[in-house]
Amino acid sequence: MKILLVGNGNFKHRGARYYDQTNKLANGLIRCGHNVYFLSDRDTARAVMFGSKSIFGTQARAARHCSRVFLQICRNFKPDLIMCVHADLLTADALLAAREILPQVKIAQFNVDIIFNEHNAKNITDKLPGVDATFITTAGPGLKKFSRPGKRVSYVPNIIDSSIEWPRSFERSDQKHDVFWALRALRGSAPGDRRIEYPLYLETNGVDIDYYGMNGKPLLYDARYYEAIAGAKMGVNISQIWTKGNYEKAADEDLYLYSSDRISHYLGGGLLTFITRDHKLEELFPEDKEAVYFGSKEELLDKVRYYREHDEARKTIARAGWEKAHTHYNERLIGDYLVEATFGRPFSHPYLWPTQGW
Repeated sequence: MKILLVGNGNFKHRGARYYDQTNKLANGLIRCGHNVYFLSDRDTARAVMFGSKSIFGTQARAARHCSRVFLQICRNFKPDLIMCVHADLLTADALLAAREILPQVKIAQFNVDIIFNEHNAKNITDKLPGVDATFITTAGPGLKKFSRPGKRVSYVPNIIDSSIEWPRSFERSDQKHDVFWALRALRGSAPGDRRIEYPLYLETNGVDIDYYGMNGKPLLYDARYYEAIAGAKMGVNISQIWTKGNYEKAADEDLYLYSSDRISHYLGGGLLTFITRDHKLEELFPEDKEAVYFGSKEELLDKVRYYREHDEARKTIARAGWEKAHTHYNERLIGDYLVEATFGRPFSHPYLWPTQGW
């Protein structure tokens, strides 16, 4: 089928964010045999903005321009499916207008951010009038808040793509570093944020940890990101759990199976991946078989030390996690799942993640 994929092309970063979930999804849909046309909403908007506060344009004008381009593509390309991946500049009104042009079209949105963030929840909710299905990298009852009559809301895992996740860290023992950690955003972090506290705790207790995006080290993007993953044996995956503003822990139902897409980079890159227990990800990657779990910085340190001294055990679990990730959570299976779930078709695979619609 013909699929119009709308998302952030990150053109302004000149290829530095080539491993974004939008690119992986495009790869998966194409590899499933679909004809995919990609529209970058933000880059289309920048074409008329000349800077977000320029005298030559406003945010509203940019959004209108993006909607016009989107609708022109709908007329010219006539997609069977429109998939919006964080296409925040594309309004529900534009999606409803697309339905007038294409009465049979199906429309879905794909969201990879935390659902207890008010801004992200609003972005999801704003598009609900215009979509048939919503897919979010959080599972379970927390999705009920986005449920609407006749519209599907479901979980989708973070995507692993073997053409992007190329390292196989489990095949080596000569890596420079014991542990890798990359924090991709510091805004909104709470005092004592474990995403900062835990890596520094490892460092002060003798662990050779290569970290970025904290403690004075810059964020790490582009090809160097995967080179850094290849240069370590283990990776720490700590996802956000704090609500913005009052820094209270989010409700358990809003954490279920969520992870930063970092988990796809780590498991997909063959690192022995350490994951916090808050998100119940052991249901997807069993504990001490495909990943390692921890509930405190002390437990994390003890387990890192253990696997540093037991390299074959490290390799065995890392390989099993890598095999599970690439076999069952790859871009082709997720591409099939999104199409089948949006169109209400019988599932063609025994998907290993929750497929319930809310």
